[in-house]
Amino acid sequence: MIPRTYFFIFSAILLLGCTERQVRIHFEQAEKYRHEGKIDLAIEEYKAILALRPDAIDALNNLGYLYVEKGQYANAIAQYQKAIAVKPDFAEALFNLGVAYVAHSQIDSAIAAYQGALQYDPKNHEIHNNLGAAHTMAGNRTEAEACYQQALKLKPDYADVYHNLGLLYTYEGRYRDAIPKYEKAIRYKPNFADAYNNMGSAYLELGQYENAIQHFQTAIRLQPDHALARENLRETETRLKAREAGEMRAQHILVKTEADAHKLLEQLDSGAEFSALARLYSTDTASGRQGGDLGAFLPGTLLPKFEQAVKKIEPGKVGGPVRTPAGYHIIKRIY
Repeated sequence: MIPRTYFFIFSAILLLGCTERQVRIHFEQAEKYRHEGKIDLAIEEYKAILALRPDAIDALNNLGYLYVEKGQYANAIAQYQKAIAVKPDFAEALFNLGVAYVAHSQIDSAIAAYQGALQYDPKNHEIHNNLGAAHTMAGNRTEAEACYQQALKLKPDYADVYHNLGLLYTYEGRYRDAIPKYEKAIRYKPNFADAYNNMGSAYLELGQYENAIQHFQTAIRLQPDHALARENLRETETRLKAREAGEMRAQHILVKTEADAHKLLEQLDSGAEFSALARLYSTDTASGRQGGDLGAFLPGTLLPKFEQAVKKIEPGKVGGPVRTPAGYHIIKRIY
């Protein structure tokens, strides 16, 4: 006869073995459904696992991933947080939590999650890249560029990072700096439709319409349903017609005194970035927030003296100071 104490131990072992077997069966079924794209069925299998083992961190992590797939970001965040509560150094769950926070427009929380993931997986180039993207969304452009550069140290042929650097420079109005980054992204990922589209956008902003059209057309050839590339192609064709009517585009920095204008010219000669100076010093706050960009304009739209000055400046070059009733302008002609 088995002593009562040993009987309970033996029963517990049997029950544990049975539970683990059930967990394994549910997990295999969940993975099967997941790979087949049967998201709802996979979710139910992971829920069944968690009913048996609430601390099953892989099930929590995978369930969070599936909720992201369904656009249920709050549910996803809750699952990742449970996994991290069980295993605080679970870098993958911290990374996935960052992705869910970005999708849920909680950018500061995403940054914190990615930074947490890097504590436990500092050489993961994807985490550095995603942290850079989150910093870009938050307007932390210096931090974003540092993250991207670190990602490239870890993986020099990382096409997505070059693409993101191109986007960062585009947001700053540094279109000429953005283009080589897009080119590198395409070098490492030749069928990168988004990179072709965004490089086309940079050429469009520079007034290089033929190059823009070529890149938009390539993006559409690679991805026929690329709606943004098609919209950009139409916009470029419209602008091409406008340029034939004399359309121009320029940035400017408006200051109160000629002395202030000359100080800015000295900074530009020393390598300062025009858009950054416009954001810092232009008294025209509306355009200053856009890096001094006035957008496209036809002859007769702006002050005559200002337009005459723009016409004398070669595209991509800086001129001034030009005095108008508004003050003193430093002008950079885009096209």
